[in-house]
Amino acid sequence: MRRKNKEIRKIEFGKFFRIFVITLLIILIFTFIDAFIHSLKKEYSVPDYYFKNKIIFGTLYGFFSLLIIEKKNLWKKAFIFSVVVSILLQIRYFLEGYPIDFVFGFLIIHFIILVLTSFIVLKLVSPKQL
Repeated sequence: MRRKNKEIRKIEFGKFFRIFVITLLIILIFTFIDAFIHSLKKEYSVPDYYFKNKIIFGTLYGFFSLLIIEKKNLWKKAFIFSVVVSILLQIRYFLEGYPIDFVFGFLIIHFIILVLTSFIVLKLVSPKQL
């Protein structure tokens, strides 16, 4: 019985680790694209910690959302993942004091980047890896 529990824990840890790495990859690509967009105009500029926080919190939000929606099809998974991460990040930025028009504008931009990025990455990942 103990051996079976250890095997189950190894499988679960491996699965969690793969989901975490996939989430981190999506968020890193998303952050890179977002950093480029923020560099296009002076009024889009943000402090350096903005991107570090985006990686940390985006990965956490995305990881937990992928754990919850793992049984959904590819499009639903990408859509729900993107909605959850975009909205939670933007709520955080609103609470940090960013202007409301900035928050809503980048909510849409973040969602579009995330849905495309997450769809592509999740499509490239074998279903067995999630």
